Amino acid sequence: MISPKPTEVTIKFPPEEDDFFRDLRAEIRDYFKATGQSIYGNNTMYIKVAVLAMVYLGAYLLPWFLPANSLLVIITYAFLGMWSVFLGVNVGHDAAHHALFKNRRYNNLAMHIFDLLGLSSFNWKNRHVSGHHVFSNIMNYDPDIQQSAVVKIFPQDERRKFHKWQWLYMPFIYAIFIPRWVFYRDFKDVFYEFIGGFKNRPYPVFQVFKMTFFKVFYITYLVVLPTIFTEHSLGTMIWALAALMVASSATIVVVLLTTHMLDDSAFPDPDEFGMMPYSWSKHQMKTTSDYATENVFVTHLFGGFNHHVIHHLFQHVCHVHYPAMTRILIQVAAKHNVTYRTKKRILPAMRSHFRLLYNNGIAPDQFTYDF
Repeated sequence: MISPKPTEVTIKFPPEEDDFFRDLRAEIRDYFKATGQSIYGNNTMYIKVAVLAMVYLGAYLLPWFLPANSLLVIITYAFLGMWSVFLGVNVGHDAAHHALFKNRRYNNLAMHIFDLLGLSSFNWKNRHVSGHHVFSNIMNYDPDIQQSAVVKIFPQDERRKFHKWQWLYMPFIYAIFIPRWVFYRDFKDVFYEFIGGFKNRPYPVFQVFKMTFFKVFYITYLVVLPTIFTEHSLGTMIWALAALMVASSATIVVVLLTTHMLDDSAFPDPDEFGMMPYSWSKHQMKTTSDYATENVFVTHLFGGFNHHVIHHLFQHVCHVHYPAMTRILIQVAAKHNVTYRTKKRILPAMRSHFRLLYNNGIAPDQFTYDF
């Protein structure tokens, strides 16, 4: 069954059929009570934010002190692109969920890190918080999953002949993920009444001017100012920007693709009345995956995205708490015989994503082949 369009039905979830989520919430509540912590960021989190910001600023300023050496500038900007993803998912993502600070105004301010990185914070929050988290992995409703007809993510979606090769050509498409987002997708969102299942109206005129201003500012501080005030040529800075965007694209797809789009991910459809087949908590467990949760380095750099199951179940909690919460989730899930899906490392998770692309691209009568 193919999901209806978002204007046709309202998505609903049936009641919880067991005590899994009730017990999980009780265990999480007891954890915070016993440790005396709040659900928001702590000193460790705020130190990490400061370090991430200082490294970004330092990497940006480094070419200002380098001689006119194109290769060094391009390498530096490639690092800057990778680091910008870490800065965005650690700061902007938590702030969008009002999890970084208890004060919502501080979160709204911190969310502007996306604007400084060339992305519309307004569109991000609409797509991710009001769209993806409400309709995760539901075809025609989840705006974060299906980007275009170039790729077939949902198994029940229409198969086009060229999808047979998507597992081979998509790495090249993923390489332009960020420039497409910066220069195209954000502006496209202005003209859409619905973004997935999220109603994108009214769209404030102020946000259009704000978005345009920050994108011009983004190009200005990355390309125009270094060209004017350093020895580097305009051509060098344009190539450096291209390296930055390819590096940031490669980094963000590793962070994002391994959480919802794997060969064992569920993509459930609602019935004709909009009722989903699973309760809300079971839906999150079936559509979301973890990876490398025991790797402290990955957890800190990726802003807890590798602890993605617990994030979907408790999206308003700062990611600095996710490792402890994930351990509680594993215990409670085992107690209630609920499947918790995780990959021990990043590479198997990436391979699982491309296995999904391969399986979704081949014709049904060819499905006997292994990836």
